[in-house]
Order: sequence, then C-alpha cells, then structure tokens
Amino acid sequence: MPVLDFIKSKKVIGLDIGSFALKLVELKPKKKGKETVYELVSLGYEPVPYQSIVEGSIMDSTAVVDAIQHIFYESKTKTNKLSFGVSGSSVIVKRIEVQRLSPSEMHEHILWEARPHIPFTPEEVNIDYEIIESDDVHPERVGVILAAVKKEKLNDYLNVIAIADKASHIIDLESFAILNSVLANYEMYQQRCIAIINIGASISNVIIARSGHPVFVRDIAFGGNQFTDLIQKELNLKYEKAESVKKGRQVEGVSPAAVKPAINLVFNELKNEISKTFEFHRSNTTEGRIDNILISGGTANLESIVDFFSQEFDIPVEVVNPFNNIDINPKKFDLEFIKDMAPVFNVAMGLAIRAVGDFK
Repeated sequence: MPVLDFIKSKKVIGLDIGSFALKLVELKPKKKGKETVYELVSLGYEPVPYQSIVEGSIMDSTAVVDAIQHIFYESKTKTNKLSFGVSGSSVIVKRIEVQRLSPSEMHEHILWEARPHIPFTPEEVNIDYEIIESDDVHPERVGVILAAVKKEKLNDYLNVIAIADKASHIIDLESFAILNSVLANYEMYQQRCIAIINIGASISNVIIARSGHPVFVRDIAFGGNQFTDLIQKELNLKYEKAESVKKGRQVEGVSPAAVKPAINLVFNELKNEISKTFEFHRSNTTEGRIDNILISGGTANLESIVDFFSQEFDIPVEVVNPFNNIDINPKKFDLEFIKDMAPVFNVAMGLAIRAVGDFK
C-alpha cells in the first residue's frame, strides 16, 4: 500500500534510505509459466556518515545527496527513477474497523473515521488506506489499514532525491515493503500468522501479518546503534572498532567474552519492546497466535540472535533472505557478498518488488 503512487514505470529501483547505509535493488519481472518471477538487475550498498539520518529523519541533506548519487553510479543502474520508504515517529499506521458502505461513499467515510486515530491535523499529513476483508470482522463492517505520513518528512526526502537529480515514483511505508519482500520470497508464509522484526540502525519495524495482510505495525526507536553505543561505553572503544566487535570481527585487545554481556543487555531491552508489541496485538484481536518470527535488517547477522529469540518467545525463528526467490546471475554479482549481507536488503527488495510487480 503506497502512501503516494506516481506514474508507474517498469524501470524503477528500490532505494532504502537507512540511517547507517543506503541499499539499492533493481529487478526485472519475467514470466515463468503463469507466474511472475524477478531477476536481479542492479545492486548497491553505500554507507552514510554517522548521524546523517537519525531515526528516519534527514539531518545532513548534503551527505545524503552525495550518497544517493554515488550508489546510483556504483550500481551502474540505467534509470534515475526510484521507490523509497519512510518509517519512524512521523509515520502512523493503524488498523480500524468502519461501517461497510457503498463504494462511492467509502472513501470520504474512511477519511472521516481516520481522524481520531491520527495525532496530526489533516493538513499536516498524507493519508492512504487499504480495505482488508477478514473473517473476524462483522459482515456489516470492514477492516481498514490506515497510513499517515507527515508532509514535512516526505518533503525532506523528496528534496534530497530531487537535488540528487533522481525521480521519486513510489513512496511506500518501510513496514509494507518488508512484508512484500517476505511474501514474494517465502510462499509458505502467505497463509500463516507471522511477525517480522526488521532491526535497522536506529529503528526496528515490527509487522504482524495474517494470511498476507498486515494486522499490526509498530516502529520502535531502537536498533543496532544501541548495541554499538553500549559496546563503546562498556569497553571504551571508538565507534569503528565497536561496530566491528558487534559484527563478530576480531579486534585486538577485545575478547568475545567481554562483548557478550553488553550484547545480551541490549537484546533484553529489545525483547521487552517486542513483548509489549505482541501483548498489545493479542489483546486487540480474536486470533492472537503467531506461528513464526522472521528477522531481518543489519542486526539480524548478530551471532546467537536466532537462539535468543527462539528461547524467549518459544516460536520458530528464521533470518530472512530477501534473495531467496530471486534469479541472480553469478557472473554479474558477488554471491558471497549477497549471502553475507542479504538481511540488510529486505526493505530495498520490497520497494523494488512494489515498483515492478503488483504487490500492494
């Protein structure tokens, strides 16, 4: 469900403008029998200077413009059109129920019903919605997923993209891009109730979906930076060394045993936030079970993360591979890089699929 949907083009890349790095994915759809499959055309990864983007807000537009131009150049993509996502405190996602009316009346009715659920004035935000048909909703009513994004935040993103001489064609919510990526790559999860936890540098997205539809979405101001910051503080390391230690790399004078307590402390904080999210979901739905937990984002590569979440929630846990169902030419792309970095590209993959496919 895009918040804004401009002129469609088959040559549109997915660009994840993250707090730690930009990620770029370009796909080409092709028919395989009756199914549509996707082939990887371009791939890019570009770190951004520290605190250029904080919790989804652009703080240093010049640095972000430079990073956008560089990732397009390095990826050798032949298009300047992109799909990007937004998340964070300026984004509101709510699931509500409204009275079922005729199609001609539903639009204005939904916008009116949305007002009490959005803590901004109508003039401050762009609002979009998707109607969800569900068996647990009374036939005279209908479920609706509302999405609202502050215009000020959208304009910040649109401005840096325009200054970088690129064209915005689709603006989506990162949470919906994440869900689209999972559903396109794992057919088995299309009929289950799943929780996807995408742990970015400064924001973690939690998406609970049932039968392919989002039923609960939350952005948590918590991510991989918390691990790095605590390691810096506890072990008296510089930022670059703390990042390396967090990722399991050997750093002179630092033992894995010294790192583990800091990692576990942050894991517990994240677990508490996710537990609150799960409890809120269970208290607001008739079907509260979660069949699988799927993890993505840069922090998904932390050692022992799967075991930690499996033990804490007693639910099967898997790290997402957004290239699982994508055709990749091994002569064109570094398969080892893709294998190591796969979870980082989940948002970009979902944005790329939304751009060329028919996902909502």
